[in-house]
Amino acid sequence: MLLIIATALLPVFILGWWIYRKDAIRPEPLKQLLAAFFYGVGSAFVAMVLATPLTLMIGFNSLEQMNTLGDALSVALFSAAIPEEIAKLTMLWLFLRRNPYYDEYLDGIVYAACVGLGFAGAENILYLFQSPDWLITGVMRGLTAVPAHFAIACAMGYFYSKRHFGDRSKLTAACVLGVPILIHWIYDALAFSEGIFPAISVLISILFVLLIWRVYKSTMRRINALEQLDRARMTPPPFPGGLSSPGGSPLPPPLPPHNNNNNTPLA
Repeated sequence: MLLIIATALLPVFILGWWIYRKDAIRPEPLKQLLAAFFYGVGSAFVAMVLATPLTLMIGFNSLEQMNTLGDALSVALFSAAIPEEIAKLTMLWLFLRRNPYYDEYLDGIVYAACVGLGFAGAENILYLFQSPDWLITGVMRGLTAVPAHFAIACAMGYFYSKRHFGDRSKLTAACVLGVPILIHWIYDALAFSEGIFPAISVLISILFVLLIWRVYKSTMRRINALEQLDRARMTPPPFPGGLSSPGGSPLPPPLPPHNNNNNTPLA
């Protein structure tokens, strides 16, 4: 049992450590990251509750009932993408709405990633305990599903931070939930289609890998973009009038480094 849990959580903690190290300017307290992780664990159970009526609405009781591309698209959207991303966004909002540590652009990605990894860890444990070949399942999900949840969460955190720190456009507001749902929908639709169309499974697998690579590159661009905004806030403005984001909206005031070993909330 312990070996199954360790296999399920190993990729989760590898990616969690990576995003923690990426937040080099003012790293978040580990207690806060762990709390966000458990909010993500909770989101997995919220998603199950939300998915039940949506799954019944489209008339599927099990994945084995899928026979067509339309079935795969419906199940991927209503049984996975919509309930899971709504659950994760809800828990992220509950965690960040009064969090005094949420004071940088990159924090949105860091905390969203922890919520996403909490979800992925809980889901991974459930999958592995239900699988007769848990080791193979663990390896495959560690290379695909867990990084996918991580990347999708990073996209959510990117738009969440843009919205939180001043970008009040309707497009950004829609992207906070819309982009994660879209990526998740495409990801699961491809995954489900492999079992429905074995004759073209190789082509579907290639598209699957290309999607993961594309999402990875997009994630890195978003992380780097928010890193640059945070670094700009740490640098005094060279000209009168203060700093502006690439979109032209004013940036929040510069922040001094804080001691990561002090878990006292910031004033």
